Amino acid sequence: MHFSESPQSHQIASRPQYFKGLLNERRIFPTPWHWCVHGLGIGQEATGFAPDKSERLLEISLVLSQKTKTDYHAFAHHLLHGIVATCAAISFGDRHAQQRAHEQFTSAIFQLPSEPWHYARACALLTESLVKLGQLETYRHNVHWHLGMALRQVATLDCANDKLRYEKLQLFANLLLAAGQAGFSDLLALPSQNGETYIDIALQVTTTISDVFYRGRGSAIIFSVLALVGYKEQVCTGAQNHLQTLLDLFEEELSHSQSRGTDGVHEGADYYIFPLSLILNAIAVLDCPDYLTYNRDWVQQTVSFFHSLSPTSQASQITFFVYALDNLGVLDVHIPNVVTFFHQCMEGYLQSTDGSQVDDYLRCTYLIHLAYQLGRPDILNPQVLSILSENAAQSLLSSRYLESTYGSSYMVAAYALSAFDRVDRLDVLFGERLGLPEAISRFQDDDSATAIHSPRTAFALIETALRMRPVESCDTPLFSNIQLGGRPD
Repeated sequence: MHFSESPQSHQIASRPQYFKGLLNERRIFPTPWHWCVHGLGIGQEATGFAPDKSERLLEISLVLSQKTKTDYHAFAHHLLHGIVATCAAISFGDRHAQQRAHEQFTSAIFQLPSEPWHYARACALLTESLVKLGQLETYRHNVHWHLGMALRQVATLDCANDKLRYEKLQLFANLLLAAGQAGFSDLLALPSQNGETYIDIALQVTTTISDVFYRGRGSAIIFSVLALVGYKEQVCTGAQNHLQTLLDLFEEELSHSQSRGTDGVHEGADYYIFPLSLILNAIAVLDCPDYLTYNRDWVQQTVSFFHSLSPTSQASQITFFVYALDNLGVLDVHIPNVVTFFHQCMEGYLQSTDGSQVDDYLRCTYLIHLAYQLGRPDILNPQVLSILSENAAQSLLSSRYLESTYGSSYMVAAYALSAFDRVDRLDVLFGERLGLPEAISRFQDDDSATAIHSPRTAFALIETALRMRPVESCDTPLFSNIQLGGRPD
């Protein structure tokens, strides 16, 4: 794949119109990794209420709750019920639906899970959902109390390794973003028991992660969130400049890089371009363009990494990559025609896979979403949907989670749900080949894998349900004033 490597990479260029009309929240959190893995940016690109879709989502959620028998999924099922009923009430002006929604939201709050990791995730998800539905005021006191409690619990979580510290950082991101969405500014500045704010504690967590793959991704997300909630200065000024420190760490890593083995999906330059794309995106949200050339030309470095990726890795990384460039205002400098670029990436991927790899469903989901976000679903090769269907069918009832974390049936279900909703074909999930509700009842993931991955299926269900808000739904106030690419849209 060939594209320009102009030395003018840091000039603010005239923004291409490829992503015209997308909300800021979608531009900042643009991928299934954000929505389904971490519950960030959920419910954008609203479609309006669809009764058939709502029934299907509730059917999947009920089976998921029955299968897992956990308080987290009981909570999520009530929340989903409340979202669906609210969307119906908005669409039809139905008072009875609104009353059902109130009953379900009340039940969801009552059944918030007790385990700290799930509790924090649930509190953030509840808050995001109520804000986006315009329903927060009725539950404001309870939600505020629970968010405060969740922040206290997360602050004291003891994490023994980088992965757990990364997950703790992601929980902080969810909770601080939710507090910002709800307008709970007091929680953002609230001192913890030792006098530090939760923002201070979250930033300290970034410094305890040694692996750049985890530290880069987690730091980029928390930096973006802090910029959104009005604490940019905490990230890149003061006694400890966290953005500068992160870039120093990457400079050192890249100067003395050693090869690392694959985790079943990532390999080689994947371990650098994934976090670097997120870091570039964070720099766009922070509006700190000077850091693009601190130590080295980070845009050019990321461009070079993408060029070195295998076709399958390009299919995974293209969405992170093009959004980072576009949000910085330099997409057209490096990719003059992003539709052609997408087509080359897609065809390269299709020529390099037989469709049986453990993560093919994931790569296909990225390609599907990006084609639609570009406003060009017509260029999507039908083979992408075919591979997704076959790969999901092979994986849903397998033990592939033993081979790779990306082989979890719950993870596959989340991504498949996201992709088929985007092409308006949820019916495929209920067909004879996939039969998702029945398949969930027979998932083979062990208890440990289920605890990690089943919340991702719940994220996908909530994401899909929130999209049934009115088509004209806009950014929340937190996102509406953000400028990307150096200027307002």
